[in-house]
Amino acid sequence: MSSIQPFDKTIIQTIVRFSLDITKLILNESATFTVSLYDVNDIVIDRQFVSIEGTDYVNWGNDDSYIIRFVANQLGFVMD
Repeated sequence: MSSIQPFDKTIIQTIVRFSLDITKLILNESATFTVSLYDVNDIVIDRQFVSIEGTDYVNWGNDDSYIIRFVANQLGFVMD
């Protein structure tokens, strides 16, 4: 094996949708979601975690579309 100086390799993957699973929930306080990111072939290419708390948690209420928009915004995605 030959040693080299560190070399950065960039891989571009296109994310076309995401799904959410609740990882941690503290009632009336906060929630953490595992966000699975999918490519055009419906293959998971990455997973990230997003938390919501405070006013954002209160605003969530029972409107699941709110949390979808919140997560998309946190990850810099634009919804269709």
